[in-house]
Amino acid sequence: MSPRTAKQFEEIRNDKVKLIMSTALQLFANKGYDSTSISQIAKTAEISKGLMYNYFTSKEELLSKIMMSGVNEFMHFLIIKDQNNIKKEELIKFIDGNITSLKKNVDYYRLYFSLAFQPQVFQILNKDFMLIFEELIEMFVKYYTQKGEEKPYVKARLILALFDGVGIHYINDIENFPLDEIRELIIEML
Repeated sequence: MSPRTAKQFEEIRNDKVKLIMSTALQLFANKGYDSTSISQIAKTAEISKGLMYNYFTSKEELLSKIMMSGVNEFMHFLIIKDQNNIKKEELIKFIDGNITSLKKNVDYYRLYFSLAFQPQVFQILNKDFMLIFEELIEMFVKYYTQKGEEKPYVKARLILALFDGVGIHYINDIENFPLDEIRELIIEML
C-alpha cells in the first residue's frame, strides 16, 4: 500500500472537521451548549477526545467555527453590485436564500437563537461575527436611506428583528408556520 498523499491527508482532515462540526452542532442545538462536553461530541462522532483537540483547541473555538460557518452561508446570499444603488431585487434574493437556509439548517438556527438568549455564551463568538451583523445593518440603513425613509436605522433594525422573530417561530412550529406567506409580507416591507 502506497503512502497517502498530502491531498489525501487534507481530505481526511476536512472530513473529520465536518464530522466534528456537524456532530457538535446537533448536540449543541438539542442538548444545549453548556450541557454538551467535548467528550460527548467525541463519543457521538466515534473519534477519540484527543483527536478532537487536533482539530479544535477548545469547545469555544468549535462553537465559533460552527457559528461563523452559518453566518457565512447566511451572508453568501447578499450580493449588492452597487452600494450607492441597492436594488430591491438584490434584497429579495437575500431573503429567499435565507428562507431556504432556514428550512435546510434547522439545527443551526435552533443553536443560534438559543445562544442569542445566553449573552455569556454569545460573547464567545469572535468579533468577526458581530462585524458581519453590523455590516448587514449598515447595508439595510443605506437601502432605506436611498428610498427616502424617514427613519432608515429604525426600519433596518425592524426588518432584521423581523427575520429573527420569523426564524424563532419557524423552528418552533415547522409544520404549521406560514413561512412562504410571511416571505411575501417581508418583501412588501422593503
